[in-house]
Amino acid sequence: MRSWLLSVPNAGAAGSVERGNEAMLRLAPAPSATGSPARPAPSAEIPATVVSADPLQEKAPQIQAVLARTPPLADTRNFLVVGLDRRPDGAGAELTDTLILVVLDERSRHLGLVSIPRDLYVQIPDQPADRINTVYALARRTKQAPLKLLERVVADTFRLPIEHTLVIDLGLFERAVDAVSGVTVDVPCPIRDRFLDPRVEGGRRWLDVDAGSVRMDGVTAAMYVRSRHGRSDFSRARRQQAVLLGLRRELASAGGALSIPGLYAEVEKAIETDFSRAELFGLARRALALDPAHLHGLVLAPPQTRGSMTSDGRAVLLPDFSLIDAALAALFSAPSPGERPSSAQCEPKDAALMRAARPVH
Repeated sequence: MRSWLLSVPNAGAAGSVERGNEAMLRLAPAPSATGSPARPAPSAEIPATVVSADPLQEKAPQIQAVLARTPPLADTRNFLVVGLDRRPDGAGAELTDTLILVVLDERSRHLGLVSIPRDLYVQIPDQPADRINTVYALARRTKQAPLKLLERVVADTFRLPIEHTLVIDLGLFERAVDAVSGVTVDVPCPIRDRFLDPRVEGGRRWLDVDAGSVRMDGVTAAMYVRSRHGRSDFSRARRQQAVLLGLRRELASAGGALSIPGLYAEVEKAIETDFSRAELFGLARRALALDPAHLHGLVLAPPQTRGSMTSDGRAVLLPDFSLIDAALAALFSAPSPGERPSSAQCEPKDAALMRAARPVH
């Protein structure tokens, strides 16, 4: 196979990239969509775009840092759960605003949920670097297989091979929760918010939940995971994990497993996946059989990422691969999915409404 990497003789003249792991500067075009495997070998070098030190002043240069990174986890099975955040009427862009990496260690019987921030700036084969939530829509526009491209980008970014992906519209998520007669969610902070919903009179629906153990129907759970309440999208990611944990508790309860076939039948026609039905049922059974103490949640947030702006004014999150790899390596020591940091403080209950009311400059 022809190598697409050309070494830069004088790396010092071009600058350097520090990620905690050994890094080498290479001058390289983007790798071919078919020229490198979707599931890289553990010792393979992978590209990561180096963003200009001042991206407001100049465009990101066409230089890539090739990091000799060791995969952070070994012998795990890795899957993606993706949520398309569209309105209940199905309108809106196909942006993957929810990306959760599911990591299963069958030997130790631990499972981790890793929330990937939607604004993470990633390398995309044969395309300029961009936010990870654009990959799915980009694949559709360029006539590529969306799941395969998304799996490759995630595998290259996190050094973990992805077996299968499940894409679900968050509007459909309502029916999934209702199919199991609701979920109980531990709500750490009260939230009041409102959402566009043409199904109700006036076209707006209110979310109003207090802190504590809250029983949610499908509509409430969907609004809860979509709300912008909190300091950032990282708080939203923790709420998404908490609702998934609640859904898992329902299915693991007495008689709950009997809901799985009906649940799948409810959503089967509206999901996109490269799982077979048998594979999906098998994974669900293994997840339900796990000890709850062996369930872990991780939200990739600062310091694993840092905010920046591209030259055209787009907000992005730049990854710190050494810190991301360290966090993934410690995944099975992380707390329960959705658990808030002990140092976090609740914003006012109406924070989302106050934020929406601020004038746009």
